[in-house]
Amino acid sequence: MKFGVSLIMRGKEATPEAFFALAGQAEALGYDALWCSDHIFFPKFTQSYPNTPHGGVPPAWVEGYWDCLTVLNQVAARTQRIRIGTSVLILPMHHPVDTAKQVACLDRFANGRFIFGVGVGWLKDEFEALNWPFAERGARTDEGLEICRKLWTQDQASHRGRFYSFEDAYCAPKPLQQPHPPIWIAGSSSAALRRTARFGDAWHPFKPSPALLKERLPELKRCLEEAGRKPESVGLAPKVPVGFQDRATQPGQEATEGRPQDILDAVRRFQELGATDLVLDYKPETPETARVMLDRFANEVRAKL
Repeated sequence: MKFGVSLIMRGKEATPEAFFALAGQAEALGYDALWCSDHIFFPKFTQSYPNTPHGGVPPAWVEGYWDCLTVLNQVAARTQRIRIGTSVLILPMHHPVDTAKQVACLDRFANGRFIFGVGVGWLKDEFEALNWPFAERGARTDEGLEICRKLWTQDQASHRGRFYSFEDAYCAPKPLQQPHPPIWIAGSSSAALRRTARFGDAWHPFKPSPALLKERLPELKRCLEEAGRKPESVGLAPKVPVGFQDRATQPGQEATEGRPQDILDAVRRFQELGATDLVLDYKPETPETARVMLDRFANEVRAKL
């Protein structure tokens, strides 16, 4: 199993110094990947956070949210081995032609270390502020992924779709990885599982319990078989929060929150279900929390697997 860690992307603690320090520590400790999340900007999304200050926007988000591909370009230049990726880029909020070009360039600069994690998004207010129809985000994601693959793999590509059209387009440079960087598909809905079967190199659910994975994996297997793909050809890469504490995992907490042995047991349950990768989150999102979690997980959990 491979292990990656999320970078802090929002709030006052998200700084270039924090990005580079965490990246250096993760690479030195032997972690396999670094991950950045994606948001563009935040309107007064009172529907989602009705009781927060700043017109409904959580304070840490008011203080800023970094652009994921820009951060990854900088991190790529300061690391040698560790992979980098988006967990996740909200593809329906970006034009797929521009995204395909940026990803190809980033994969070149990173010497073929980029992983393209994609999600449909969840914040309706953000979509509405950007004038992107929230109800169309799944269809836009599917069409966007189709366009990206065409531009990455064809010398001259054309596309006529519901949302985007172009003729005889040249897009270069191509990604260093062939045929293209690995695509990870986020989400746990049936649509996300069908999207994984169609486009994905890995299924990337957010905060799933082992029980949820056990419930959803048979449907993913059916989707893959219907798409003519072997289930073992697609990885399983859950994103989970890790929290070390002195007491056992409590009801209502994630499986990966508790004593070191509790976290180790949870990781083993994910592994038994077929997980090929884990992306690790942490709370609160501070450089000190990240530093401690990285060190403890490497020495008290991963070392015992």
